[in-house]
Amino acid sequence: MGKRSRLEIRWKALFYVYLSMLAYSFLFQVIPPVLGLLVSSLDISHAQAGALMSVFALPGLLISIPGGLLTDAHGPRKVSLAALAVAAAGSLTVALGGSYPLLIAGRIITGFGAGVIAVVTSQTISRWFAQKELGSAMGIYNTAMPIGTIIALNIFGRIAAVSNWRLPVILTAGYALFVLLLFYFKHPGLPAEEKPHDEQSAAPVVQKDSLADTVSAVWPAALIWMLFNASAISYLTFGSEYFISAGYEPGYAGFLTSLFMIGSFIFSPLVGYLTDRVGRDEYFIIGGSIALALLLLLVPRFDLNPLLLGGAIGLGAAFVPAPVFSLVPKIISPRQLGLGFGIMSTCLNVGILVGPFLVGLSFDRTLNYLSGFNLMALFSLAAAAIALLFSLTYRRRPREQP
Repeated sequence: MGKRSRLEIRWKALFYVYLSMLAYSFLFQVIPPVLGLLVSSLDISHAQAGALMSVFALPGLLISIPGGLLTDAHGPRKVSLAALAVAAAGSLTVALGGSYPLLIAGRIITGFGAGVIAVVTSQTISRWFAQKELGSAMGIYNTAMPIGTIIALNIFGRIAAVSNWRLPVILTAGYALFVLLLFYFKHPGLPAEEKPHDEQSAAPVVQKDSLADTVSAVWPAALIWMLFNASAISYLTFGSEYFISAGYEPGYAGFLTSLFMIGSFIFSPLVGYLTDRVGRDEYFIIGGSIALALLLLLVPRFDLNPLLLGGAIGLGAAFVPAPVFSLVPKIISPRQLGLGFGIMSTCLNVGILVGPFLVGLSFDRTLNYLSGFNLMALFSLAAAAIALLFSLTYRRRPREQP
């Protein structure tokens, strides 16, 4: 394959991966914009409606690592097709469900498919892009979740208001099926020299690393990702309520909170580009995590301009995702990236489940947001400490340039 042709295909691969990560974002975020209509239509409590978000993350604890191993063995195309089909089926179950248990079952099914999508996408990028441009690719990739969230929060609620809560959910299933068809006909798979084991005529390549070596190498990055998301999802969950309690009207409070995602959408590609040029991904993680922790400590303590503070939080948060994802292919074997990103996704779901719960519990115990923001800052500082420890103790694996 010629150099120009290879370059074109890898950016096409990123394009298809981006579309599938948008599907993940839509499937995940379709509930918050229709929450009120769900409650009134099905006569359920807000706690029950909120559980529809939480149970989405539960399957990721079970499926992420097996999904990564399946991707290592069978390649991203086959696994993506299956994951998108499962996610679409789950979303349709939610849309057509007439009882709360059926909605819960549908969200769990959707979570199984989406959990695998999250693993396959990052693994595919890592196999197509060389280290010298991996940061830029991961920077672009990490804008999919923010832009999907922004679209969902601003459009799905309006669609539901002029129809019903089921239509946005049906649209997310339809989009997942659209991506599935696109993948069936267009997905580039893996580079020719990196066919998965079941597509090789020769015996499988013997891994240089053992399973234990891979797990021990990737855990620092996985823990950083868990702690970052424990902080980030907690802020996104409770930020609006805090700003409302501070006297801001609900619409503006939601916008101030959304600056977290807007910052990642705007600055993540730049951060990815800088990691390609500067290297030392962990330095970006340390700096971004410390800045995020300090800014979170400021929120409930000082009467600062919330627009500037929210924007600064979004900027600080943008310094973490792309470097974390760029780090993984530099510390483990390319043939075990599926396993590595499976571990990452498992820890992501732990952060999603545990972070908001602990922050909410702190509010219930103290009846103020100070301890909650302290806890968010602590999560972020712990991520910085692990990144610093990684910088002092780990060495990168030399990686062949695709």
